[in-house]
Amino acid sequence: MEFKDLTKIFASLEETSKRLEKIDILSTFFRDLKKNNKYIDFDKVIYLSQGQLTSNIKQFPKIGLAEKMIIEALSTHSGLGPKRIKEILLKKGDIGSAAEIILKKKKQQQTLFRDTKSLTISEIYSELLKISQASGKGSQDIKLRSLRGILGKCSPLEAKFLLRIITSTLRMGVSTMTIIDALAEGLTDNKNNREEIERAFNIHPDLGEIAQILITQGLDALKKLKIIYGVPIRMMLASRLDYSEIMDKLGPKFIAEQKLDGERLQIHKKNNEIKLFSRQLLEITDRYPDVCEIIKSNIKANVAIFEGEVIAMDPFYEKMLPFQVLSKRRRKYDIDKMAKEIPVTVFLFDLLMCEGEEYINHSFLKRKKKLEEIIIKRDELQIVVSKEINNTDEMVEFFNESREIGCEGIINKSIKEDSFYQPGNRGFLWIKLKSLERGKMKDSVDVVLIGGYWGRGRRKGVYGTLLGAIYNPENNKFEALTRIASGFTDEIMDDILEKMKEYEIGKKPINVIAKEEPDIWFEPKVVIEIIGDEITISEKFDAGKSSESKTGFSIRFPVFLRFRDDKSPSQITTTQEIKNFYYEQ
Repeated sequence: MEFKDLTKIFASLEETSKRLEKIDILSTFFRDLKKNNKYIDFDKVIYLSQGQLTSNIKQFPKIGLAEKMIIEALSTHSGLGPKRIKEILLKKGDIGSAAEIILKKKKQQQTLFRDTKSLTISEIYSELLKISQASGKGSQDIKLRSLRGILGKCSPLEAKFLLRIITSTLRMGVSTMTIIDALAEGLTDNKNNREEIERAFNIHPDLGEIAQILITQGLDALKKLKIIYGVPIRMMLASRLDYSEIMDKLGPKFIAEQKLDGERLQIHKKNNEIKLFSRQLLEITDRYPDVCEIIKSNIKANVAIFEGEVIAMDPFYEKMLPFQVLSKRRRKYDIDKMAKEIPVTVFLFDLLMCEGEEYINHSFLKRKKKLEEIIIKRDELQIVVSKEINNTDEMVEFFNESREIGCEGIINKSIKEDSFYQPGNRGFLWIKLKSLERGKMKDSVDVVLIGGYWGRGRRKGVYGTLLGAIYNPENNKFEALTRIASGFTDEIMDDILEKMKEYEIGKKPINVIAKEEPDIWFEPKVVIEIIGDEITISEKFDAGKSSESKTGFSIRFPVFLRFRDDKSPSQITTTQEIKNFYYEQ
């Protein structure tokens, strides 16, 4: 398959903002590939359509080409000076669009210009892989030579999307769920089969591999896919409700668990081999060698997958310490030293697989009972504290008790027969409660930083205010929600200034919707947690705005709480959640 065929699809996807049209474009493309037996590199097609080289769980190194280096390669190839390229880049907003214009002009000016045979998907992929894996002395020269070689064989349109893939700015409004819908329609001719494809993706979150199995082996092969050791499962999430509504939703009785202020872990055990995965499904085994040792000797199962929260503790294991203390364990160096200085306890709360048997389709009480059977409790390994709840007063009492000892709140969980573990789902089988106050936000919100405003006075030289956005999975865009100016210490502001240098860009990102014009735009990569007084209707901000409504939503008096390095931009608060917050107030 030639790369030019894929870039034509990318161009069509970019031209429409309608999700159904995107699904139709992709499903037709997938159907044609299957019909013409062009699916040797189908997994690579899926990865490139997501603007990456592989799934996140494989943790390949980033391509690692700085914009300066790309401009240098483009200048060499086009004959245009770097200064002029930067001017075009500033005007167009992304290096891919700038390259397309520059190379179109070159083609028009060179009468002897002749089209060369397009690179295949496999060739493009191999070159990008070579660039990403180059390291050490001389690696930058290797990357630059490879990029020049690829550009020399690209048409203007191919160069546009090639550079967008390299710079992670592909952004055609195509989400994972849009691709799954297209796979169902294009490869099975039945959109209802999306549920089976999504189920397979939830327990094996590598969409390229899922698509390759589907196109080569069919839907029946996906249905047979099982949970396996070493492949992280997409984590089940909790919804929010006012505390007065929880009893009606989960009753007549349910289990409430303490919501701990730590880092969520998915733990895989196979004999004495342990793998730890973060909320983003990234392997972080090396970060917690002490946890691995505890799991090896205190879980009575050869093969098991379970979930818990790792919490920083005081030296006597009597008091839980806040997340800010635990975050010091994220350092890549002095890991053994930090393990001694900051001891931790893992509080387990769910079981997903044990000795080859999948537990996700068992009720919560059955999962919990089996988890209690296989754990040997000690200071460093516990079951999360829970309580059976029979009425709202009992829930409020348990909530207050939990807050008094440093918990964020409680998680209320259904114990009905259908209380299955739902990977990747945010339903109402789990409902979190972090505040009892009415008239104020009862929970915090995770936003991605998209812009900054320079400070004045004491904050001169650093950002005085930041612009945060939420995620709309329907259009795969980040929508401006609020300005944040409170909750920052001088140390935090200095940290933000340094952290955001990597993500500063000259123009609003093409996957951001915002009327605001900050002094500096950021690539939407860094996630923070904020709390506010209430959700308000706003004409100024774009979160939740639709063609039928001229108003969006915002947050009154937002306050910074902490960085959320454990969350990716696609895992932040969604537009629909903000709408729900507003109507529940």
